[in-house]
Amino acid sequence: MPLACFQCRQRRALLGLAGALLAAAAAPARAQRVPEPAVQAFTEVTSQLLGLPFDDAQRQRIRQFIEGYWQRGQQREMKAVNGTVAFLSQLREREAPLREVALRMSRPAALRNLAEEAEAGDALAAWLLAQYHAVHPVLAPARPGGLPLTRDSVDGQLDLAHFMATEVHRQPAHRPHAAEREQAYRAAAARHAALDGPAQFAVAQAPGEAARLRFAWQRATALDRLIARAELGGRLTPAEQMQVQQFLAGMNAQLQGLAAQQQQMLGSTLAHLRQNSETLMGRGTVWNPATGRWEQQGGIVTEFNGTVRVP
Repeated sequence: MPLACFQCRQRRALLGLAGALLAAAAAPARAQRVPEPAVQAFTEVTSQLLGLPFDDAQRQRIRQFIEGYWQRGQQREMKAVNGTVAFLSQLREREAPLREVALRMSRPAALRNLAEEAEAGDALAAWLLAQYHAVHPVLAPARPGGLPLTRDSVDGQLDLAHFMATEVHRQPAHRPHAAEREQAYRAAAARHAALDGPAQFAVAQAPGEAARLRFAWQRATALDRLIARAELGGRLTPAEQMQVQQFLAGMNAQLQGLAAQQQQMLGSTLAHLRQNSETLMGRGTVWNPATGRWEQQGGIVTEFNGTVRVP
Protein backbone atom coordinates (compact mmCIF):
# COMPACT_ATOMS: atom_id res chain seq x y z
CA MET A 1 0.00 0.00 0.00
CA PRO A 2 1.41 3.41 -0.95
CA LEU A 3 2.54 5.39 2.04
CA ALA A 4 0.31 8.34 1.10
CA CYS A 5 -2.86 6.19 1.14
CA PHE A 6 -1.92 4.68 4.50
CA GLN A 7 -1.41 8.15 5.96
CA CYS A 8 -4.77 9.31 4.57
CA ARG A 9 -6.59 6.40 6.16
CA GLN A 10 -4.81 6.94 9.48
CA ARG A 11 -5.73 10.62 9.41
CA ARG A 12 -9.40 9.80 8.74
CA ALA A 13 -9.42 7.27 11.61
CA LEU A 14 -7.92 9.81 14.00
CA LEU A 15 -10.41 12.45 12.93
CA GLY A 16 -13.26 9.99 13.43
CA LEU A 17 -12.00 9.09 16.91
CA ALA A 18 -11.62 12.75 17.83
CA GLY A 19 -15.14 13.46 16.63
CA ALA A 20 -16.53 10.64 18.72
CA LEU A 21 -14.70 11.89 21.79
CA LEU A 22 -15.97 15.43 21.25
CA ALA A 23 -19.52 14.18 20.82
CA ALA A 24 -19.28 12.15 24.01
CA ALA A 25 -17.97 15.16 25.90
CA ALA A 26 -20.78 17.35 24.60
CA ALA A 27 -23.51 14.83 25.47
CA PRO A 28 -25.06 15.07 28.96
CA ALA A 29 -23.66 12.64 31.52
CA ARG A 30 -25.87 9.69 32.34
CA ALA A 31 -27.59 10.30 35.67
CA GLN A 32 -26.78 8.03 38.56
CA ARG A 33 -29.33 5.37 39.27
CA VAL A 34 -31.52 6.10 42.29
CA PRO A 35 -30.88 3.51 45.04
CA GLU A 36 -34.08 1.52 45.44
CA PRO A 37 -33.69 1.15 49.25
CA ALA A 38 -33.55 4.94 49.51
CA VAL A 39 -36.78 5.36 47.53
CA GLN A 40 -38.56 2.79 49.67
CA ALA A 41 -37.23 4.20 52.95
CA PHE A 42 -38.06 7.81 52.07
CA THR A 43 -41.59 6.88 51.05
CA GLU A 44 -42.23 4.84 54.20
CA VAL A 45 -40.75 7.43 56.57
CA THR A 46 -42.74 10.21 54.94
CA SER A 47 -45.93 8.15 55.09
CA GLN A 48 -45.49 7.45 58.80
CA LEU A 49 -44.35 10.97 59.66
CA LEU A 50 -47.32 12.64 57.97
CA GLY A 51 -49.79 9.89 58.83
CA LEU A 52 -50.66 9.40 55.16
CA PRO A 53 -51.15 5.86 53.75
CA PHE A 54 -49.90 6.52 50.21
CA ASP A 55 -51.55 4.57 47.41
CA ASP A 56 -49.67 3.17 44.40
CA ALA A 57 -50.16 6.32 42.31
CA GLN A 58 -48.84 8.54 45.09
CA ARG A 59 -45.84 6.28 45.63
CA GLN A 60 -45.04 6.44 41.94
CA ARG A 61 -45.27 10.24 42.02
CA ILE A 62 -42.83 10.38 44.94
CA ARG A 63 -40.46 8.14 42.97
CA GLN A 64 -40.61 10.56 40.04
CA PHE A 65 -39.74 13.50 42.28
CA ILE A 66 -36.79 11.60 43.76
CA GLU A 67 -35.55 10.55 40.33
CA GLY A 68 -35.61 14.22 39.39
CA TYR A 69 -33.22 15.00 42.23
CA TRP A 70 -30.76 12.43 40.86
CA GLN A 71 -31.14 13.58 37.26
CA ARG A 72 -30.41 17.18 38.26
CA GLY A 73 -27.65 16.19 40.66
CA GLN A 74 -29.25 17.96 43.64
CA GLN A 75 -26.76 16.80 46.25
CA ARG A 76 -28.54 18.19 49.32
CA GLU A 77 -31.81 16.49 48.41
CA MET A 78 -30.05 13.27 47.42
CA LYS A 79 -28.27 13.18 50.78
CA ALA A 80 -31.56 13.72 52.61
CA VAL A 81 -33.26 10.87 50.72
CA ASN A 82 -30.32 8.53 51.33
CA GLY A 83 -30.36 9.44 55.01
CA THR A 84 -33.82 7.98 55.48
CA VAL A 85 -32.43 4.45 55.10
CA ALA A 86 -30.52 4.65 58.39
CA PHE A 87 -33.33 6.62 60.02
CA LEU A 88 -35.91 3.97 59.15
CA SER A 89 -33.63 1.25 60.51
CA GLN A 90 -33.31 3.10 63.82
CA LEU A 91 -37.04 3.77 63.89
CA ARG A 92 -37.86 0.09 63.54
CA GLU A 93 -35.72 -0.71 66.57
CA ARG A 94 -38.09 1.22 68.85
CA GLU A 95 -41.16 -0.37 70.38
CA ALA A 96 -44.27 0.38 68.34
CA PRO A 97 -46.06 2.61 70.92
CA LEU A 98 -42.97 4.77 71.46
CA ARG A 99 -42.36 4.93 67.72
CA GLU A 100 -45.89 6.18 67.10
CA VAL A 101 -45.57 8.84 69.80
CA ALA A 102 -42.23 10.04 68.45
CA LEU A 103 -43.58 10.32 64.91
CA ARG A 104 -46.71 12.11 66.09
CA MET A 105 -44.65 14.60 68.08
CA SER A 106 -42.37 15.22 65.08
CA ARG A 107 -45.20 15.98 62.66
CA PRO A 108 -45.54 19.75 63.31
CA ALA A 109 -41.82 20.31 62.77
CA ALA A 110 -41.96 18.20 59.59
CA LEU A 111 -44.90 20.21 58.28
CA ARG A 112 -43.19 23.50 59.02
CA ASN A 113 -40.05 22.27 57.27
CA LEU A 114 -42.10 21.21 54.24
CA ALA A 115 -43.73 24.64 54.14
CA GLU A 116 -40.31 26.32 54.15
CA GLU A 117 -39.00 24.01 51.42
CA ALA A 118 -42.11 24.55 49.32
CA GLU A 119 -41.74 28.31 49.71
CA ALA A 120 -38.17 27.94 48.43
CA GLY A 121 -39.45 26.16 45.32
CA ASP A 122 -39.16 22.46 46.14
CA ALA A 123 -41.86 20.70 44.12
CA LEU A 124 -41.89 17.51 46.22
CA ALA A 125 -42.42 19.49 49.44
CA ALA A 126 -45.29 21.42 47.86
CA TRP A 127 -46.86 18.20 46.60
CA LEU A 128 -46.58 16.50 50.01
CA LEU A 129 -48.22 19.49 51.70
CA ALA A 130 -51.05 19.32 49.18
CA GLN A 131 -51.55 15.62 49.94
CA TYR A 132 -51.58 16.31 53.68
CA HIS A 133 -54.09 19.14 53.50
CA ALA A 134 -56.32 17.12 51.19
CA VAL A 135 -56.81 14.86 54.22
CA HIS A 136 -56.53 17.65 56.83
CA PRO A 137 -58.17 20.75 55.32
CA VAL A 138 -57.00 24.15 56.55
CA LEU A 139 -59.47 25.82 58.93
CA ALA A 140 -57.38 28.98 59.38
CA PRO A 141 -54.13 30.09 57.68
CA ALA A 142 -50.71 30.25 59.26
CA ARG A 143 -48.58 33.20 60.28
CA PRO A 144 -44.80 33.18 59.70
CA GLY A 145 -43.28 30.52 61.91
CA GLY A 146 -46.67 28.97 62.61
CA LEU A 147 -48.86 26.32 61.04
CA PRO A 148 -52.39 26.37 59.62
CA LEU A 149 -55.15 25.20 61.93
CA THR A 150 -56.67 21.80 61.15
CA ARG A 151 -59.32 19.67 62.80
CA ASP A 152 -56.55 17.35 63.94
CA SER A 153 -54.98 20.19 65.95
CA VAL A 154 -58.26 21.05 67.66
CA ASP A 155 -58.92 17.38 68.38
CA GLY A 156 -55.56 17.34 70.14
CA GLN A 157 -56.67 20.25 72.34
CA LEU A 158 -59.88 18.44 73.20
CA ASP A 159 -57.94 15.29 74.03
CA LEU A 160 -55.68 17.27 76.37
CA ALA A 161 -58.70 18.85 78.03
CA HIS A 162 -60.33 15.46 78.52
CA PHE A 163 -57.11 14.11 80.02
CA MET A 164 -56.89 17.06 82.41
CA ALA A 165 -60.44 16.46 83.59
CA THR A 166 -60.29 12.70 83.98
CA GLU A 167 -56.68 12.06 85.03
CA VAL A 168 -55.44 15.27 86.66
CA HIS A 169 -58.67 16.41 88.34
CA ARG A 170 -60.11 12.87 88.49
CA GLN A 171 -63.57 14.00 87.48
CA PRO A 172 -65.99 12.23 85.11
CA ALA A 173 -66.07 13.86 81.68
CA HIS A 174 -67.64 12.81 78.41
CA ARG A 175 -65.94 12.88 75.05
CA PRO A 176 -67.29 15.76 72.95
CA HIS A 177 -69.88 14.68 70.40
CA ALA A 178 -69.93 15.77 66.76
CA ALA A 179 -71.87 19.01 67.30
CA GLU A 180 -69.55 20.07 70.13
CA ARG A 181 -66.52 19.36 67.99
CA GLU A 182 -67.89 21.45 65.13
CA GLN A 183 -68.43 24.29 67.58
CA ALA A 184 -64.86 23.89 68.81
CA TYR A 185 -63.51 23.97 65.24
CA ARG A 186 -65.31 27.23 64.50
CA ALA A 187 -64.19 28.87 67.74
CA ALA A 188 -60.57 27.79 67.27
CA ALA A 189 -60.52 29.03 63.66
CA ALA A 190 -61.79 32.43 64.77
CA ARG A 191 -58.97 32.71 67.32
CA HIS A 192 -56.17 31.27 65.19
CA ALA A 193 -55.60 34.38 63.09
CA ALA A 194 -54.89 36.42 66.24
CA LEU A 195 -52.15 34.04 67.41
CA ASP A 196 -48.53 34.68 66.50
CA GLY A 197 -46.40 32.04 64.80
CA PRO A 198 -45.03 30.36 67.96
CA ALA A 199 -48.50 30.17 69.52
CA GLN A 200 -49.89 28.62 66.34
CA PHE A 201 -47.08 26.09 66.38
CA ALA A 202 -47.89 25.24 70.02
CA VAL A 203 -51.48 24.54 68.99
CA ALA A 204 -50.23 22.16 66.29
CA GLN A 205 -48.12 20.34 68.88
CA ALA A 206 -51.16 19.45 71.00
CA PRO A 207 -51.91 16.04 69.42
CA GLY A 208 -48.31 14.92 69.87
CA GLU A 209 -48.17 16.21 73.43
CA ALA A 210 -51.42 14.43 74.25
CA ALA A 211 -50.02 11.19 72.83
CA ARG A 212 -46.78 11.61 74.75
CA LEU A 213 -48.57 12.40 78.01
CA ARG A 214 -50.80 9.33 77.72
CA PHE A 215 -47.80 7.15 76.84
CA ALA A 216 -45.83 8.32 79.88
CA TRP A 217 -48.89 8.25 82.15
CA GLN A 218 -49.53 4.60 81.38
CA ARG A 219 -46.00 3.76 82.50
CA ALA A 220 -45.92 6.07 85.53
CA THR A 221 -46.05 4.85 89.10
CA ALA A 222 -48.83 5.99 91.41
CA LEU A 223 -46.42 8.43 93.07
CA ASP A 224 -45.31 9.88 89.73
CA ARG A 225 -48.93 10.55 88.87
CA LEU A 226 -49.53 12.31 92.18
CA ILE A 227 -46.53 14.56 91.56
CA ALA A 228 -47.79 15.33 88.05
CA ARG A 229 -51.25 16.16 89.41
CA ALA A 230 -49.71 18.52 91.93
CA GLU A 231 -47.66 20.26 89.22
CA LEU A 232 -50.72 20.69 86.99
CA GLY A 233 -52.98 22.05 89.72
CA GLY A 234 -54.92 18.90 90.51
CA ARG A 235 -56.34 18.55 93.99
CA LEU A 236 -54.79 15.98 96.30
CA THR A 237 -56.16 14.54 99.50
CA PRO A 238 -54.26 15.41 102.71
CA ALA A 239 -52.72 11.93 102.69
CA GLU A 240 -51.60 12.33 99.07
CA GLN A 241 -50.16 15.77 99.79
CA MET A 242 -48.15 14.32 102.67
CA GLN A 243 -46.90 11.51 100.44
CA VAL A 244 -45.73 13.94 97.77
CA GLN A 245 -44.10 16.26 100.31
CA GLN A 246 -42.22 13.39 101.91
CA PHE A 247 -40.99 12.22 98.53
CA LEU A 248 -39.88 15.69 97.40
CA ALA A 249 -38.15 16.35 100.71
CA GLY A 250 -36.05 13.22 100.35
CA MET A 251 -35.50 13.36 96.60
CA ASN A 252 -31.92 13.48 95.41
CA ALA A 253 -30.25 13.68 92.04
CA GLN A 254 -31.24 10.11 91.20
CA LEU A 255 -34.38 9.71 89.14
CA GLN A 256 -36.97 7.77 91.07
CA GLY A 257 -40.26 6.15 90.08
CA LEU A 258 -40.19 6.18 86.32
CA ALA A 259 -37.43 4.88 84.17
CA ALA A 260 -35.29 7.73 82.89
CA GLN A 261 -36.93 7.76 79.48
CA GLN A 262 -40.48 7.93 80.80
CA GLN A 263 -39.55 10.42 83.54
CA GLN A 264 -38.00 12.75 80.99
CA MET A 265 -40.95 12.32 78.65
CA LEU A 266 -43.52 13.09 81.33
CA GLY A 267 -41.54 16.02 82.72
CA SER A 268 -41.06 17.52 79.26
CA THR A 269 -44.77 17.23 78.54
CA LEU A 270 -45.69 18.92 81.80
CA ALA A 271 -43.25 21.72 81.00
CA HIS A 272 -44.88 22.14 77.58
CA LEU A 273 -48.33 22.28 79.14
CA ARG A 274 -47.24 24.89 81.67
CA GLN A 275 -45.43 26.97 79.07
CA ASN A 276 -48.37 27.00 76.68
CA SER A 277 -51.18 26.70 79.20
CA GLU A 278 -52.78 30.01 78.19
CA THR A 279 -53.03 28.96 74.56
CA LEU A 280 -53.74 25.29 75.07
CA MET A 281 -55.80 25.04 78.22
CA GLY A 282 -56.92 28.57 79.07
CA ARG A 283 -56.40 30.38 82.35
CA GLY A 284 -56.82 27.63 84.88
CA THR A 285 -59.46 25.04 85.70
CA VAL A 286 -61.85 25.57 88.62
CA TRP A 287 -64.69 23.54 90.10
CA ASN A 288 -68.12 25.10 89.55
CA PRO A 289 -70.60 23.86 92.18
CA ALA A 290 -73.52 25.24 90.16
CA THR A 291 -72.81 22.98 87.21
CA GLY A 292 -71.10 20.19 89.13
CA ARG A 293 -68.07 20.08 86.88
CA TRP A 294 -64.62 21.56 86.26
CA GLU A 295 -64.67 24.67 84.05
CA GLN A 296 -62.04 26.96 82.62
CA GLN A 297 -61.73 30.28 80.77
CA GLY A 298 -59.99 30.57 77.41
CA GLY A 299 -58.02 27.90 75.60
CA ILE A 300 -58.88 25.82 72.57
CA VAL A 301 -61.71 23.62 73.75
CA THR A 302 -65.46 23.52 73.30
CA GLU A 303 -67.24 26.81 74.05
CA PHE A 304 -70.61 27.08 75.76
CA ASN A 305 -72.09 30.58 76.11
CA GLY A 306 -68.66 32.19 76.31
CA THR A 307 -67.36 29.77 78.93
CA VAL A 308 -64.89 27.16 77.84
CA ARG A 309 -65.39 23.91 79.68
CA VAL A 310 -63.64 20.60 79.85
CA PRO A 311 -65.64 18.35 77.51
